[in-house]
Amino acid sequence: MQYLFYYEFWVYFFCFVCIIQIVFLFILKFNKKQFNNPQPLNNPIPVSIIICAKNEAQNLQQFLPFVLEQDYPKDLSEVIVVNDQSVDNSKEILEALVEKYPQLHILNIPVETIKTLPGKKFALSKGIEAARFERLLLTDADCKPSSDQWLRKISQISNLKPQICLGYGAYEAKFGLLNKFIRWETVNTCMQYASYTAIGLPYMGVGRNLSYDKSLLKDLDKDIAFQEVYKHTPSGDDDLLICKIATKENTSVCLDKDAFTISVPQSTWKDWWKQKTRHSSTGKYYPEKVKSLLGLYAISHSLYWFLGIILISWSLKSGTFLLQSKIWNLAVFLFLLRLFLYWLNAAKWYRQLNEKKILLFYPLGDLGWAIYNVLLSPYIFWKNKQSWK
Repeated sequence: MQYLFYYEFWVYFFCFVCIIQIVFLFILKFNKKQFNNPQPLNNPIPVSIIICAKNEAQNLQQFLPFVLEQDYPKDLSEVIVVNDQSVDNSKEILEALVEKYPQLHILNIPVETIKTLPGKKFALSKGIEAARFERLLLTDADCKPSSDQWLRKISQISNLKPQICLGYGAYEAKFGLLNKFIRWETVNTCMQYASYTAIGLPYMGVGRNLSYDKSLLKDLDKDIAFQEVYKHTPSGDDDLLICKIATKENTSVCLDKDAFTISVPQSTWKDWWKQKTRHSSTGKYYPEKVKSLLGLYAISHSLYWFLGIILISWSLKSGTFLLQSKIWNLAVFLFLLRLFLYWLNAAKWYRQLNEKKILLFYPLGDLGWAIYNVLLSPYIFWKNKQSWK
């Protein structure tokens, strides 16, 4: 009987976990009305596109022309590439492109330069200083816009009212389990930051597709607490900054399919894990409310999968009398209901984000994310790497 009591306690607890997960759907549910659709732009605004590149010669040659050939008035746009201590032939490639694209400006950082900021933050700060226009649009050297309307679409959103526009940075679809999980996790991340922005809690964007006004940064040098964190974390040029400058009123999300960027994904688990552990170092600095919600969601999500698997295994081993209990039937119902509702919600996000091909991968990706969070947690709270590339 004592054995049965312990079992029922954990079944009740599991039901509670499932309910928490279902409640989170009120935040994470897809609602197209929450995300701005670009409207015709009568008066295009000037925009400075900033790209930080370190030893990215091949990517610059392959992808930079897509940025330079955007359908946008050339006198109202500039592309600044910060060549960050590269030792490959990035400089020569950029100089060749300047001859064809006069809106391209190169800022070379010599190898011997002593940096005062970690990661790519130093290069980004130099790019921002060099920008001629108030509106900034950030992307990476290994990215290409999803269409020649990318700049126009992002600018249309930015010109409505918001000073910050969070875009979506997709990854190329390739063969293999790693690629599927990278794309699954990328959609999941977008689902969270877009949904939290929609309820007035913006906390991050992705540096592959992020726009904001230069004037929002003018007082950050005076914020000693922020600078102490910003100067000692390897990442955070997107999420730490957004946490500081974004509000409900000044932030918008653009999920227009013509306004995505598409990046080259990591090809090995080792490289991908190195990237994720570097990016995870900023999570502990999020606002307490956001951190609590994200933490509760991640913990309840992991418990949903781990407890569910353990209880099912326990039941099969213990005998059929457990399968006949009402609380067990309720637990099975809640487990399946939560999975169905999240899968249905994911289908809507996948449709909007052009990732319908990973719909059948959803359950495996969801389980993988539970394992991923457990393995990543030490890096969020304790470890802090300083390298960029």
